[in-house]
Amino acid sequence: MTVPDVVSPSTTVDYATGSPQTVPDQNLQMVVERAQDQLRQLTQQRQEIAERIADIKRTIHGLALLYGQDLRPGPDKVAIAERRRGITNACRAVLNRADTPLSTHETHIILQRDFPGLFSQSPNCFASLVTILNRLVKYGEVDTFLHDGNRLWRRHQSPDPRSTGPIGG
Repeated sequence: MTVPDVVSPSTTVDYATGSPQTVPDQNLQMVVERAQDQLRQLTQQRQEIAERIADIKRTIHGLALLYGQDLRPGPDKVAIAERRRGITNACRAVLNRADTPLSTHETHIILQRDFPGLFSQSPNCFASLVTILNRLVKYGEVDTFLHDGNRLWRRHQSPDPRSTGPIGG
């Protein structure tokens, strides 16, 4: 369905001003509502997929830790991937250890203290940190919220998967 198919405006005259006005058909409202519903559904599906991807990545990582290097990619791929994921993994580690939600500034201070040189190749480390934290929210690994005007970050508190059945339901 295209916009011309949906929008069939009718012209009326505003008798106070004498100028014609276009009144959109009620079908337009229905199409907009349908599009908004689809957008909500797709956004929810994207969130569920991102959470599932994060679960699978954690499972693979855990299996690699348990069974050794056989499950890990070759050394040439690891070097590139590890360089890219260094800050992300450091953020995960800091948020995992935190007892309380952390502000971006607090997270940055802890990263500088615990992982010196981590931001040496990043010209704007604070912007990189915010980007990574937002990406972790999108992956479903981190929750964010405002408290007293400050954005806080904490590791996502998900229920124990063993209590809800096998992976993938």
